[in-house]
Amino acid sequence: VRQLTYGENFYPLYFLMDLSKYAAAFTTAYLCYYALTARLVSPQRIVGGIVISGALATLLVYTFLGLYYAGFRTETQLIAPSFGGALGVWPTESVLPRLAGPTAEPQQLSVALLTPLLLMLSPKYVRRFWPVGLLAACALLLSQSKFAIVSLAVTGLYLMLVYRRARVPLALGALALAPVLVVILLRLPTLQATLQAGLSAGAFVERLGNLVLLVSIIREHPFFGIGAGHYGVYRGQMLYGDWKYNPGYTPNMDFLKVFAETGVFGFLLLLLLLGFLVRLFFRTYHRIPADVRAVYLALFLGVLAILLNMTIGYELLHAFFWINVGVLLYYVDWSARHGGEGESPAQMAPSAVPATRP
Repeated sequence: VRQLTYGENFYPLYFLMDLSKYAAAFTTAYLCYYALTARLVSPQRIVGGIVISGALATLLVYTFLGLYYAGFRTETQLIAPSFGGALGVWPTESVLPRLAGPTAEPQQLSVALLTPLLLMLSPKYVRRFWPVGLLAACALLLSQSKFAIVSLAVTGLYLMLVYRRARVPLALGALALAPVLVVILLRLPTLQATLQAGLSAGAFVERLGNLVLLVSIIREHPFFGIGAGHYGVYRGQMLYGDWKYNPGYTPNMDFLKVFAETGVFGFLLLLLLLGFLVRLFFRTYHRIPADVRAVYLALFLGVLAILLNMTIGYELLHAFFWINVGVLLYYVDWSARHGGEGESPAQMAPSAVPATRP
């Protein structure tokens, strides 16, 4: 059956490893949802935990940057990955490095910090956390990632949607800051090098090569794919004649990776799941009580932004994404049960005894 479905170059270990990642990701969402609906934890506590985690991550980012300039180098990767001895920092040819912080790479920093940043700027937290939010936004900018630009744009959209009375000054402030931000972006070494190199830049060349290979896999294995977790194996075999060359390699294109590895059936299931969730969250937004609507919107925009990044990244199995989904599902569940009436989720406290569910 294995050879008929996937061919000879199929390795059950990598297949099971990838399935375990999917199970862990979905379980993360369910556990958040269950803990909230069973009132094991209050919504404000879990949202506050997301904010605190973002604040601590921001502190680590600047701590690693300070250590880098102080000359500290180590190969220890207990707290964060080490890049050439620089902890949490990608050295460049310029004085200014790329910030990765406690994540695997600069692009992942946006995934980790975007939702906490939006929550820090929500009416509930902005008075206490706006300085940390400003530092987090600067960290995203200094990560010099293309997704960081998208994340900052989403942050601007969030402010416009939440602070309606301040839309005019916010818009004028954005127009005034736009030229300054453009100049800063053009001077950042990594983005500057990417613009100068154009389509010959290393990131574009690598992604284009992955795209060609992914399309060829989909054409040759349209129904069942090559097996979950097997893109790195297939790439090593095709390009280098050795499936062990880099079996953990990811193509930075989540949707096409799922299509290539699981075929049209797995791809359609994923699209149906994500499409259902986005539609559900969008339709529920106007039924959410006003006192938690800004929090709901922050979580929802975080989900949408990470979904957008999945077209050029590998965020599908990130815990950050599925934590958002779990909390949003709780708000949807509460709204469906109470119809906007009764105790607001923001006022609910955890209970030692799980609430009775119909």
